[in-house]
Amino acid sequence: MRFAPPALAQASDTLADDYIRADFTVEDGLPDNVINAILQTENGLLWVGTQSGLASFNGRDFTTIDLRASGSPPQGAVHALAESSHGDLWVGTDAGVVFLPRSALDRFDLAALTFYHLGPGPSDEVQALLLARNGAVWAGTNHGLYRRDSGKFVEVIPGVSVNRIAEALNGHILLTTAQGYIEWDGQQIIHHPEVAASVGVHQDQVFTVFQDHSGVTWYGTNGGVVRWRGSSPIPLQASGPQTTATFQIYQDYQDRIWLATGVGVYLVDGDRLITPAPGLHVRSFYAGRNGDLWIGTNGYGLAHLRRRVVRMFTQASGMPNDVAMAVLPAHDGKLWVGNNCGLSVFDGKGFKTYAEKDGLINSCIWSLAEDAKNNLWIGTYGGGLFRFRDGQFVQYSVDQGLVSKIVLQIIVARDNSLWIATPDGISHMQDGHSHNYTVADGLSSNRVLSVFQDHSGAIWAATQGGVDRLAGERFRPFPSNQTNDGPFVVQFAEDSLGNLYTLNSPKGISLIAEDRMISVNEDLKLLHMIESPQHDLWFSGNNGVIRIGREDLMNAGKNHDSPLDYRIFDRSDGMNSIQCSVGSPNIALASDGKLWIATVKGLGMIDLARLPLAARKPKVFVGAITVGKRKEPVGSELILPAGTHHVELHLEAVDLASPEKVRLQYRLDGVDGAWLDADSSRTAVYTNIPVGSHTFHVRASGSDGVWDQTGISYSVTQRPYFYQTIWFRIAAASALILLLWAAYLMRVQHVVNQTRMRLEERLEERERIARELHDTLLQGVLSACMQLDLAEDQLPEDSPTKPLVTRVLQLMRQVIEEGRNALRGLRTREADGDSLAIAFARIRREFDIDEKTKYRVVTQGTVRTLHNQIRDEVYRIGREAIVNAFVHGKASSIEIEIEYAGRHFRLLVRDDGCGIDARVLEAGREGHWGLAGMRERSEGIGANLKLRSRVGSGTEVELSVPAAVAFSDKPNTARFSWLPWLSREKFETTANIAKKRG
Repeated sequence: MRFAPPALAQASDTLADDYIRADFTVEDGLPDNVINAILQTENGLLWVGTQSGLASFNGRDFTTIDLRASGSPPQGAVHALAESSHGDLWVGTDAGVVFLPRSALDRFDLAALTFYHLGPGPSDEVQALLLARNGAVWAGTNHGLYRRDSGKFVEVIPGVSVNRIAEALNGHILLTTAQGYIEWDGQQIIHHPEVAASVGVHQDQVFTVFQDHSGVTWYGTNGGVVRWRGSSPIPLQASGPQTTATFQIYQDYQDRIWLATGVGVYLVDGDRLITPAPGLHVRSFYAGRNGDLWIGTNGYGLAHLRRRVVRMFTQASGMPNDVAMAVLPAHDGKLWVGNNCGLSVFDGKGFKTYAEKDGLINSCIWSLAEDAKNNLWIGTYGGGLFRFRDGQFVQYSVDQGLVSKIVLQIIVARDNSLWIATPDGISHMQDGHSHNYTVADGLSSNRVLSVFQDHSGAIWAATQGGVDRLAGERFRPFPSNQTNDGPFVVQFAEDSLGNLYTLNSPKGISLIAEDRMISVNEDLKLLHMIESPQHDLWFSGNNGVIRIGREDLMNAGKNHDSPLDYRIFDRSDGMNSIQCSVGSPNIALASDGKLWIATVKGLGMIDLARLPLAARKPKVFVGAITVGKRKEPVGSELILPAGTHHVELHLEAVDLASPEKVRLQYRLDGVDGAWLDADSSRTAVYTNIPVGSHTFHVRASGSDGVWDQTGISYSVTQRPYFYQTIWFRIAAASALILLLWAAYLMRVQHVVNQTRMRLEERLEERERIARELHDTLLQGVLSACMQLDLAEDQLPEDSPTKPLVTRVLQLMRQVIEEGRNALRGLRTREADGDSLAIAFARIRREFDIDEKTKYRVVTQGTVRTLHNQIRDEVYRIGREAIVNAFVHGKASSIEIEIEYAGRHFRLLVRDDGCGIDARVLEAGREGHWGLAGMRERSEGIGANLKLRSRVGSGTEVELSVPAAVAFSDKPNTARFSWLPWLSREKFETTANIAKKRG
């Protein structure tokens, strides 16, 4: 059988229960409580014309629009509003017509307005406006009918006081005037005195004429409303409203006809008139795009009527009290409701309640369930479990084997057994027998919050100590590596695809998958879930009823940058309280598509088949900007002056249907790492925005809960101080580099000068030593040698001492020669007056080298002058290498290469001798100081010495001296001549000199 609750709106003359009313007055921001005209433009804003001017309404706040411009008269009251097909707004005022272009509606700009004065006299009151289907603008004044032509209004019908203007399907203009109802066919006036006569009123008592989309013409008169199709009247049911003065007729977006009468607003339902707001005195009327109604009154402000989504049942409806704990649709179409005190059944017409007198000895109902045998099971708080069948209650409590007298939840398993959650464990009841589970049977805690059987038949338990799953006859913790920092699960929920979720406390949803819990949402406070045939997931919670698409919830955990789409049903939809009860189940779906919710202030019902259509997306824009303490125009972009430290971007989201449900998020590229939720002030505040251009993004979700993923973008540019520009930074960095480079060059020059000074001092010291040795020791030896030579001449040839004297004399001559060579090394500059090439070439003659030995000196580059000390050290290092090649290497080929380069001076001595052992090359030969001396000399002048040799493969000695150290003359000042200073040799020179000094 199917559950069939009652029809909620019987045939009656009132729709008051179907609407929720909100009133706005001057205390809420209206300029005046007398409302003459109401219109919603394409951008979503509601425009209200009052006796004191124009105001816009975004759903939260009214903004008064100052229409007075410099040089234009005060506009006074606003009597008429009209919107063009492009979204522009036309306003009829006491002083004429004001045109507001679409671009000026979101961000009001007085300079964009156009003012029109229609008549020649001072009185220019525009009482009616019409935007015809062909784009023509018609204006009715107290002195004639005007049409806009070529940028100005021209008079079409003079001398008539026009009250209202409408357009017929054939394009004719229908006018109600102080002289009666007339028609303009484009060429002439057609009078219709028969209309007033047919109703029995005066000609000036025809207040409005309207032709609907089906061709029916409606007339609102002082004697009521009449309708005609052609020349045939269409009767309405006789009633008070039908014969009451009718001032406005309106066809809404659903093609329904509404009448604004002297006793209220009425909807034409067939031949009946029904009202959502009886007794409301109407001055103006507008039916919104979402089916909501806006009613302007004569002194009582603005009324907003919105369709009620949630119908509430309370004690006044026949329930025992307002606290509904659990709700359950039964097999026979009835609805069972567990109350705080009593069990009620709803048959579609009324409630019947069972209590103690009926055998339910504990009426504090906490949970409900129905098994396959149509038994109703009632869980109570303190009385155990009751079975209701054939009008009789049977109790099952501790004495009958239950683990506790408190039953929190009842689950009917596939085998028709019952799983019962209690504060003292779990009872599994089958055929009247109970098997109990506690911590001794593996439960994490005896305090069981809920129990659940999934699609595979597995039994789950949510306890105070964690989640457990039944394995065999014992419960096991889930996940197996359960930790204390996991979510606190209070309930399980499974969708039609088998996805198992946990509803967590204090908030959040997790998905059970792969032996772990995956967080899906951490914001929602949910209690129970049920899935509709449309695969929407409906949740009860502490903040109302929430609807989430099944696919949306499945994808929520995959894309954290995209917010979850969900719609909340709350007090604005008709709920008495947003707090749902904690009984089980507290939300249920009947077979007729009605959703029932147990709350702490009554039983709620949502008819899913009558849910409002998806609302339009909220219109989002940046409404105002504050820089420091100064208001700035919004414009198309924001350019901040240098040094701006505080910026406020005030966000606007227009949703007239449910403004309280609009959610906003924003993000400033380059500043915000993630989307930020806007608070109730809807203001994004930034301090010290980085220099450069940034894009400010805003996105919103409306009353349907669906996020607009595209949103809007707004450019924000922070201008820099001059010292924050890239060019200044480049210049500053370049200046710093040049400064450091100059300091480096000065340091290098200082070190080079010190090195030269030390070399000069060393040379002077060696020359002094040479002079001393020459003037003392060598002269003494020479004198002794001369005396000995004289003695040798005086000795007879046969003297036995003469050979001895001769050997001593030879030895002394050898010592003298060696001394002279030593003095030559200390003092004489071998290459004085000659180039190094000549000096090295002369060495061949010193050693009487065999003609077969190849000896070659090669010079590369333009010869430059070397510093004296550098030249001498280079010569001695080269000479040592050549001597080694002759004496030790036994070379048959020696090549000396001298290179004068722009960056360095280089000497290379290459031979094909026997080579040098690697260990000798590294450490030198004991008792020999040639290699060590070469290294010391090269380090002393900041040169780089490289020795390359292998036994049997000859030897190469390469000496490189940086140009700045080697040459005494300056190079050619060519372009970029300073670049050699960046060479590797220069840095090596500095390192070597520093090492030597250390």
